[in-house]
Amino acid sequence: MARFDSLMKATFNPPRNWTLLEDLKFYSDELTESDAEMLRNCGVQVRNSTKTKQYIITIPKGYVTDMASVPRACWAFIAPFDVARAAVVHDIMYEKINGALKKGIIESKKERECYRWIADRMFLEGMLSADPEVPNWKIWSAYYSVRMFGRWAINSSAPRKGI
Repeated sequence: MARFDSLMKATFNPPRNWTLLEDLKFYSDELTESDAEMLRNCGVQVRNSTKTKQYIITIPKGYVTDMASVPRACWAFIAPFDVARAAVVHDIMYEKINGALKKGIIESKKERECYRWIADRMFLEGMLSADPEVPNWKIWSAYYSVRMFGRWAINSSAPRKGI
């Protein structure tokens, strides 16, 4: 079963960023070897656990995130805290994928869409495996929002500066 290794431990950097105080690990059941290799080529830390037969995505200590980029007007329905850990996994993937496009590792925006699909699937899997549980309507609303608007958001995904 997919899972996170712990709750997210982070410190707030006003006005809207958070810095991880410890590595955050996500154990995926859905990731394939091909997907993992693609993500590794972009710089995402992914390894295979022979013990659990899962792929482990590691978001390193010191990573800066804004969690979920949910417009403030929508927070009554889906707050960034509802999907925080899944959003952090998604954030780092978008940043690394966009960086790989800029470096020529990914050759076209069309090819980048294949990578984006993997990142969006990991976002969905992360939300579905969240503890405490996230209501299904929030999961699917957040997922379809990312699928719909992510093609524009990924263009501005760049590493955020820490403290």
